Amino acid sequence: MHRVMILTGFLVSLVGVTTALATEYSAVPAGEYGVVRIITIPGEAEIFLNGEAKGLSPADSTDSWGIMLAPGDYSISAAKSGYDTVAKKVSVAVDTLQTLHLSLAPEIEMVHVQGGCFQMGSPADEAERDVDEGPQHQVCVQPFELGKYEVTFADWDACVAAEGCFLEAEDEGWGRGRRPVVNVSWEDAQSYIRWLNRSTGYNYRLPTEAEWEYAARAGTTTAFSTGDCINTDQANYDGKSEYNRCGAETGVDLGATVPVGSYAANDWSFHDMHGNAGEWVEDCWHEEGYDGAPTDGSAWLDGNCARRVIRGGSWFGYPGYLRSAYRCSASKGFNVKRLGFRLARTPGDVRGATVPSH
Repeated sequence: MHRVMILTGFLVSLVGVTTALATEYSAVPAGEYGVVRIITIPGEAEIFLNGEAKGLSPADSTDSWGIMLAPGDYSISAAKSGYDTVAKKVSVAVDTLQTLHLSLAPEIEMVHVQGGCFQMGSPADEAERDVDEGPQHQVCVQPFELGKYEVTFADWDACVAAEGCFLEAEDEGWGRGRRPVVNVSWEDAQSYIRWLNRSTGYNYRLPTEAEWEYAARAGTTTAFSTGDCINTDQANYDGKSEYNRCGAETGVDLGATVPVGSYAANDWSFHDMHGNAGEWVEDCWHEEGYDGAPTDGSAWLDGNCARRVIRGGSWFGYPGYLRSAYRCSASKGFNVKRLGFRLARTPGDVRGATVPSH
């Protein structure tokens, strides 16, 4: 049950919220005021009404403040050390209730992915195919949401500032901000997800391996979503190496990550599915390949669960490691400068999601 703190410019009381507005705000004089319910992400942010400080928001996203206001237009803002201040304008009418979300943390931009079936893994004749990429098999994925970008240092540092994450991930001197967070393990990614879910009430998670490949392929059946070749104008990888004599060797090797979104998205609006930072997924590792793997797009959670699957290749990677079907693994406590992650979310909470046409 949510709790709401009612304010009129001064603290009045703490009351329980029920499903009926009349019960929630029985102390509010009818016909005189409206109520704006405020939720901040993260909690314990300083709330300002038209520039005047009103105190701290609740620590938990299941708690909120209700500010009782006379009809009119107001500016409500939230500030917290380590975050950018955020402000929104609201218009209040009598006998109304509106909810205002003030997210100080960087927005996680999600893309809705329609369900569908695809051939997972690589065909036997794909150049430089590994045995663990087979047998190629049909998987039917349910609708889900996936991060448009890899999780960034800005995202990660918000978690550290809120004391939800305790690893101050090393940026190797490349810079933070919108570069993908690296030097994080699978376990570190899980700590970030727990904090984000506590802060937002959403159900973020790592993508399953099948979801990841489905989104990376974006309807294609070729080695890369870009076709049977890729080049350094399309992805961040070690361009001093060749793949199948296709022209992937361009001589360009940046030797570092770049800000997310620096390269064009694939046809389903996802950036950096090939290269930049390798990406942890949820699944346990099966060195022998896909025999016995789920066909419904769910995570494969038996096998060697001390090791977890990694997808996508990286800035450090040979171009063949960027193939849509390429897979490798590492201990779930392993962190290195070429590894990061991307978020997924199950349907049912689609705030901020966009739907690609495919």
